[in-house]
Amino acid sequence: MSPEPVRLFFALWPEASLQQALYEAGNKLYQRCGGRRTRRENIHLTLAFLGAVEADRLQRITDVADQITLPAFDMLFTRLGWWRQNQVAWAATDETPRSLIDLVKQLQLGLSAEGFKFDERRFQAHVTLLRKANCPPGLIESPPILWQAKDFVLVRSTLHEGGPHYAIVKRWPLQPKAD
Repeated sequence: MSPEPVRLFFALWPEASLQQALYEAGNKLYQRCGGRRTRRENIHLTLAFLGAVEADRLQRITDVADQITLPAFDMLFTRLGWWRQNQVAWAATDETPRSLIDLVKQLQLGLSAEGFKFDERRFQAHVTLLRKANCPPGLIESPPILWQAKDFVLVRSTLHEGGPHYAIVKRWPLQPKAD
């Protein structure tokens, strides 16, 4: 009998203080939009969602990430917003760093060679803060939040009654930024 598939995704995973700052931004959105808040410890930026994966494919997935060597980068989250069609409220950057775009492309390229499929739509760097939100029109103010991305992770997601639980499977460092 083969083991149960595992739900996996690649992400940027913020340190605790950054998760707290993003959670507080989510609280501002919640006051205005309602919905279901992302738990503080689950706040992240998804790079590539793999879905349910057979456990015996895990080594090949990590081999793809092992090949990536890109520089660390900074992101400045300056916008809070909402997508009506999927009722997701988010924090986003005004400008997506080139290294982030390259990281997503390299992951998708390597994982595509392993048979994974990805959306054709353009990558939109964002952090989901609320689900099932309904925001009124108008800007939602938030102080800028700086994220210094120094690594990326593979995450296992398990569904529980109180919502998903995420566990980091493996972490890959990004190269130090040149001064």
